[in-house]
Amino acid sequence: MNNKIEFFENGDYKFIMNLIDKKMEILKNIKEFNEQYAKLYDCIDELQIILDDKQKEKFNEIITLFYNTEEYYISLAYSLGVKYGKDLEKI
Repeated sequence: MNNKIEFFENGDYKFIMNLIDKKMEILKNIKEFNEQYAKLYDCIDELQIILDDKQKEKFNEIITLFYNTEEYYISLAYSLGVKYGKDLEKI
């Protein structure tokens, strides 16, 4: 595999993220996913309540960075699946 994937550099990976967002209903049909998703947001909400303003600012930065880097992970996983796996056609 090429170590340089152009769609990261030109921003096209955002199209993959939009596709993934449209397919989120698939994950929402999985009980375990929903439980973990809800627990994650409950934990985030709890932290927002107990942190002071400076800590909230840093925590929000961490969450934003997490989601921004997650876009790259998800796009890479999708592109690898498209290149190497036919199972994605079944989704």
